[in-house]
Amino acid sequence: MLIYSFGEVLGIGAAATIGRFLFIGFSTSIAQSSALFFFVLVMSGAAEGIIIGYVQWKSLSRLLVDFHPAIWIIITSLAAITGWLLILPPSVVFISFFSTLKLINAYYSILYAALAGMAFGGIIGIPQYFIIKRFYNKAFVWIMANALGWMLSFITVYLALLLLSHSTSLLLNFLIIILSCALSGLIQGILTGSALHFSMRIKGRTHKD
Repeated sequence: MLIYSFGEVLGIGAAATIGRFLFIGFSTSIAQSSALFFFVLVMSGAAEGIIIGYVQWKSLSRLLVDFHPAIWIIITSLAAITGWLLILPPSVVFISFFSTLKLINAYYSILYAALAGMAFGGIIGIPQYFIIKRFYNKAFVWIMANALGWMLSFITVYLALLLLSHSTSLLLNFLIIILSCALSGLIQGILTGSALHFSMRIKGRTHKD
């Protein structure tokens, strides 16, 4: 579970670092180039998906027979890219636009971030479900764990971004990013790891001795 959490930290951290420059530092200049905007989103999703997919496979391969890495990592990467393209941009635009116009307060912004996190978790968890169900009974729990984990991660990162918007210290910004990513990764690792070990059951023929 700790190894898995560490992988989540790396994956979320890589994506958050790119996203920090995308949505805060250089959002105006990047948005002027649709191709560059699209490229940054794809690279963010790919970085997150590859790292998280690899660490998930590494952890699961210790428990399962014939759990091959390629399809799992590819599916996870494509799902993460899809989430970055379809979930994050409209979420950021919606929250930023309506918050600027004072049409929604901080509580509704957090609620919307939570809903976006659940949707992102579903995009990650549903494709993975069709692979993991070959190895586990009650595999639907994996989708629920991902949705809940990403919901809490989005809330954590959103609160960190609020702090970043009020900070002018480079060191403080760096610490906020590190701590929020660490907390997000730990949340993801605990929830999905607990789902695997306590709620889901490995099918007999796929279990490693």
